[in-house]
Order: sequence, then C-alpha cells, then structure tokens
Amino acid sequence: MTKFLETPKELAERVGLPVTNIRYLIREDMLEHIFTAPGQRNPKIPSGAWDRYIERFTVKPKVKTASDTK
Repeated sequence: MTKFLETPKELAERVGLPVTNIRYLIREDMLEHIFTAPGQRNPKIPSGAWDRYIERFTVKPKVKTASDTK
C-alpha cells in the first residue's frame, strides 16, 4: 500500500538521513511539502517528492574534452 503523505521522520527513516536534514530541506523550500495544521506546523511530504528532489539536485558529472586537459 502506497502512503500519500509521510512525516519528516518517516521519510528520514526510509531514505537513511537524519530527520534534521529533512526538516532543513522543508524549511528552505527545497523539498515539496504541505502543512496539515494551522500556523505552518506538522509538515507532510507527498508521495514522489523525494524522487523529484533527487532528480532536481543531483550533481551531474561534467564531460571533459581533450581541450579541458591542456
């Protein structure tokens, strides 16, 4: 069964990061989230948000050409 929303703690456990890292990404608006309580408390991460974060922020290797080595 797929969960539609995860808590920061659940996501952290699933991806193997400290929950403080997940909360930082939420606070900096780098990771999609919604608030389920008034006053911007209780953030939840929608399904697929982590995959989109990885795709967006993965650093791609640069292709070196022969002229780059000179």
